[in-house]
Amino acid sequence: MKKLFLLLMVLALAGVSFGGVFAQETGGTLRAAFQNDWESLDPHVTSSYSSLQILNNVLETLTTFDDNLEVVPSLAESWEQSEDGLTWTFNLREGVMFSNGDELTAEHVAITYTRFLDPDGGFSGNSGNIGPAGTVIEAVDTYTVTITHPEEPIAILPILLGLNKATGIVHPDSLNEDGTITAPVGTGPFMIADIEGTSRILLERNPNYWQEGLPYLDAVEIRPIPDDTVRETSLLGGEVDWVLAIAPQSYDALVANESIVVETAPQLSYDYVGLNTAQPPFDDVRVRQAISYAMDREQICQAAFFGLCEALYGGPIGSGSPWQYDYTPYDSSPNLELARELMAEAGYEDGFEIEWMPNSQVGETVRAAQVLQAQMQQIGITSTINAPEWAEWLELQGSGNYDAFICSWNGLKDADQYYYLQHRTGLVFNFTGFSNPEFDALVDEGRSTEDFEERYGIYEEANQILTDEAPYVFMYNKLEIRAFADNVQGFVVRSDQANNFWNVWLEG
Repeated sequence: MKKLFLLLMVLALAGVSFGGVFAQETGGTLRAAFQNDWESLDPHVTSSYSSLQILNNVLETLTTFDDNLEVVPSLAESWEQSEDGLTWTFNLREGVMFSNGDELTAEHVAITYTRFLDPDGGFSGNSGNIGPAGTVIEAVDTYTVTITHPEEPIAILPILLGLNKATGIVHPDSLNEDGTITAPVGTGPFMIADIEGTSRILLERNPNYWQEGLPYLDAVEIRPIPDDTVRETSLLGGEVDWVLAIAPQSYDALVANESIVVETAPQLSYDYVGLNTAQPPFDDVRVRQAISYAMDREQICQAAFFGLCEALYGGPIGSGSPWQYDYTPYDSSPNLELARELMAEAGYEDGFEIEWMPNSQVGETVRAAQVLQAQMQQIGITSTINAPEWAEWLELQGSGNYDAFICSWNGLKDADQYYYLQHRTGLVFNFTGFSNPEFDALVDEGRSTEDFEERYGIYEEANQILTDEAPYVFMYNKLEIRAFADNVQGFVVRSDQANNFWNVWLEG
């Protein structure tokens, strides 16, 4: 099974096609439907998957990942690390233009990263992909920029800078008078031409794009359609050409439809329950472990995502990643006896009440909550479900006003993404409040180590701590699924979930 999963990933990432080679056509507008609306289009603020998917086509980073998930040059042609390891020098590509016609320079990089690192800016945890507080960004000359870290080297900086478009370079014209960004100006293949609140965004071809001949499309129109049935009906009826997500129960029917193309890849992500460790009873590791031991992950996978997923019995990493570990203390069969013993040891022999918080706009999270409600009853935990819409969900999560939230962590290429931003003490995305000094030291060491084998061993230790402490209870790793009309050509479904529209064209 594992070999098959890996083979599917390789084929999907390589864009293998047995139907021949198509001649690219230019022009036209791709009508795309997302599952959620966008939280913000300020790359330094947002943590929303849907927001980053839009920015993916508007902004570019110094480095990027190709379809084989290898780090390759993007806005930087080359880079080198100093002997002491603290300073990285990036040599920019000359002749790259922003969509407003200005040429990209090192000063633009310095301005962008300095804003992102501003400790008073209230920006997102993704700033850690540049460096800690005290990191200095300097434009050495027109096309050379240095990043100097204050104490410890970050050996994987070229990896971190390409992980997502939160580190994309924005033009100063992007800033509103109050210093916020609502429509970033970038060097990417598309530019934001029109925004209608959170109901519609129009991306138009960047006429100054540096990669000759790209993009093929004139425009991409993006609308959020939260309801699975409405979204799929819109695809089948020709109202949209491409959808970000389908209801897993519709998979077989859509595959059988000759007018629709359905493609998949093993998703580099994890679906999980986040427990609020700042409040009882979830501040007791025995309670968190009891919940994990009582969970039937295969049943959740079947009910929530109709079996198009791989259950996770330990840490967050599935078989589609080279960072997977064999440590799986939570067996495929729930250990209810041990779960009850742990509850009793923690002083909750008679159980307690818990509120599960899925997102009403993501059906699998609601279905998972319903299954968890029944499963936890077996060890005396009485459950209720609160499923707010996305904006309210984010507010409740961010303020710590929850018992247990259900979500996914997406687009994960490197081990650092699995273990650092969401789990290290004090970081913005650490919504459960988990804190373990030994774990923190390990994930810091993983950042300062370049060799894969050494890093693998470091994260193996971190993985065991995280799994045992169980602030997050990992459920399953989904298949990445995209569905689109049969005239949509060139789209590659990637395990990192990146939606790259600049290689897409419309046939006929």
